[in-house]
Amino acid sequence: MHPRGSAERGRRQAARYGRRLEATRRRIAVVAAARLGAFLVFAAFAFAAWQDDAWAAYGSIAAMGAVGFVIAAVLHRRPYAAAPRIEALRDVHARRAARAEGAWGELSDEGARFLDADAPHLAELQVFGRGSLFQLLERCALPWSRARLAARLKAGLTPEEIEPAQASARELATASAFRARLEAEGRLVDISEARLDAFVLWAAQGTPAPLARRLLWPARALVAFAWACIAASVAFGLDAPWKLALGLNILFFMATSGRLSAAYLGLIDREQAAPFIALRRMFERVERRRFRTAGLVALRAELMRTGSPARRIRRLETLIECLGVRANPLSALIANALLLWEVQVVAALEAWRAEHGAAVGEDLARLAEVEVLSSIGGFAADHPTFAWPRVTVDAPSPLSGEGMGHPLIPEARRRVNDFTHPGEGHLVLITGSNMAGKSSFLRTLGLNALLAGAGAPVCARALTLRPCALSTSIQVTDAPELGLSRFYAEVKRIRRILDACRAAAASPASPLRLFLVDEMLSGTNSRERHVASVSVARQLLEQPRAFGLVTTHDLSLVALENEFPGRVETWHFTDRFDGEALHFDYTLRPGVAKTTNALDVLRLEGIEVYDPPG
Repeated sequence: MHPRGSAERGRRQAARYGRRLEATRRRIAVVAAARLGAFLVFAAFAFAAWQDDAWAAYGSIAAMGAVGFVIAAVLHRRPYAAAPRIEALRDVHARRAARAEGAWGELSDEGARFLDADAPHLAELQVFGRGSLFQLLERCALPWSRARLAARLKAGLTPEEIEPAQASARELATASAFRARLEAEGRLVDISEARLDAFVLWAAQGTPAPLARRLLWPARALVAFAWACIAASVAFGLDAPWKLALGLNILFFMATSGRLSAAYLGLIDREQAAPFIALRRMFERVERRRFRTAGLVALRAELMRTGSPARRIRRLETLIECLGVRANPLSALIANALLLWEVQVVAALEAWRAEHGAAVGEDLARLAEVEVLSSIGGFAADHPTFAWPRVTVDAPSPLSGEGMGHPLIPEARRRVNDFTHPGEGHLVLITGSNMAGKSSFLRTLGLNALLAGAGAPVCARALTLRPCALSTSIQVTDAPELGLSRFYAEVKRIRRILDACRAAAASPASPLRLFLVDEMLSGTNSRERHVASVSVARQLLEQPRAFGLVTTHDLSLVALENEFPGRVETWHFTDRFDGEALHFDYTLRPGVAKTTNALDVLRLEGIEVYDPPG
């Protein structure tokens, strides 16, 4: 599907679910009005029957009102429960359209928190932040899922993991309904990472001092005694036994409630409990799905190894609902006087933590992996022309692609190029005028390498590469807080790249190092820049497990092609000035650029230029 078609389909689906949502809300309003009317009929005629002692005349009408109220209450539950899901599905499809249209403001999570000062390529390649690769890929609901996707973009997968991950994502790419509903259910979780971590920690810790379980048998004995007293009071017409027994239960409740409530107070609020209900529905989606690929089948089997996570969460949900009686003081008093309700339910909660608590973190980690694969599958479905890359240590070239483009540039404006890097210990120099496409091409290579390493499709007709890690110097700025000028900051960046290349050489088991350097050392005078750039280029050529590209305006730097024959290649982008405007075709060509445009750019902006002859 063309991205434009993906946007149109997303908007169309969002509009369809929007209409369903409005219809559901109208139905809820009608049923609510009917329920209120039925209650008023019941109340009015029941009061009239009681007031006038006319049950024969009014009792049947009051009964009809009561029955109508019950029917309306039952009919109200289904649309009331469906409305949030329909709204979530509407938003899922609206976000799909927003990604295809580049409407980044409609996507809530930019992922900027995943940027890392020790990995500057993440900012320079726009991996995280507004309009980033993360926003293009991310369709996750759980905070853990987003963190896992971010980690995959940062560090990638091992070569052995990439092919199974691709197969799983390809299956999910065809499961549009499953992906949409999983994401919609997930959006209803709406839980922060801190709260999710706290919940997992609470569950995993079990109960260090299971107070409720120690109190359970005394409580059951008191409850049995209380009901025996109630039965005796009814049988023999006595008041004292049941009053004594219920009084003892109330005293027991008051003495233990303060310590017991600490185990569950954070769970019983509706806002606190809602995420766990939505988690249960996410697990149900995965459990009911019959996957085909080995990776997804194994993932589901691991999820179900110790039983159904959905059932475990459902049991927790039931316990939370039972403890919610505390919200009504009268109901809580009655339930605890008759049943010592709090002790018995908290004991069941402690038993749940002891039996299932340790599995919660593992269950959520596997659910997060499904969400990550679903995100990559959704990305593939929205970009069907993107190719699934081949990542292997046996690739003939460390990076070879056909029709490679920048994944963050809309397809209507995107230009694609073929490129094959000659290999480790080789350097590719790219020359060209300002705005001709040099920096964008470096980002094209870097972003597609990251996508390939994450097990995702790439913006290319075909791409084969060896496992590699990235080092970049593309958008270096000054750092006043560190007392660094732009030039000094760039020198430090170049030093980091050289250190990374040397580290790769010292560790044959590590990935190759792909370096991408834009306008090397441009912050100083031309003579010293040339000397420094040549020195750095020679050191890069000495690295046996590194390969990369350097862009430059310094045409004298291409003399390295003669100094290192067969190890330095030159490519270029060009432009054309017709006297009124600059024209670019963004096509990569072999050889050295023959055109420059700096003076033409000044003239286009109305700045007079004196260009002395000779």
